[in-house]
Amino acid sequence: MNLHLLTDDILLRLLKASDEKAFRVLYERYWKRLFAVACYKLKNREAAEEIVQNIFVSLWEKRADLQIEKLEEYLFTAVKYKVINYVESLLVRQAGQKQLAGAITDASTEDTIIINDLHNAIQQALSCLPPKTREVFTLSRFEKYSVKDIAQHLNLTEKAVEYHITRSLKQMRISLKDFIVINTLAILICL
Repeated sequence: MNLHLLTDDILLRLLKASDEKAFRVLYERYWKRLFAVACYKLKNREAAEEIVQNIFVSLWEKRADLQIEKLEEYLFTAVKYKVINYVESLLVRQAGQKQLAGAITDASTEDTIIINDLHNAIQQALSCLPPKTREVFTLSRFEKYSVKDIAQHLNLTEKAVEYHITRSLKQMRISLKDFIVINTLAILICL
């Protein structure tokens, strides 16, 4: 049977039954068009390719639970939102880098030392977290992903993401407690 002649609905049913050939046909049918849209919006081939790949990986990983009525609409909507999320996270990162650069430039030598020490303390605290918890924390706090986006990105439940965020925040508070106390005392002594 030539799967290329089948409709999206039939291919989706086959995909739900873990048919790799059906998945490959859907991939071949939509990949170039989805990539073209993402690339046009982002003007970045690498990012566009990653977005489209992630959509198809997610489609395969969640195949058993799919509730899709119109595959084409679903895929193009997914590209739209992934592009928006990518641009938002890029803007947040750029703004954060500019703020940090501005803060470091304007800061006195003592402030610069404190900022560098804080950065090092954060990195050290992060390195103590389990890999999955560290990844969730980074996506949540540095990349500004929502719980839902993190769950989708890492193929976790939202409850699991919330657990990792709570766990990481508790551990970060404990790890950074000494740093905060020492620097608060140093500031009070200097007053």
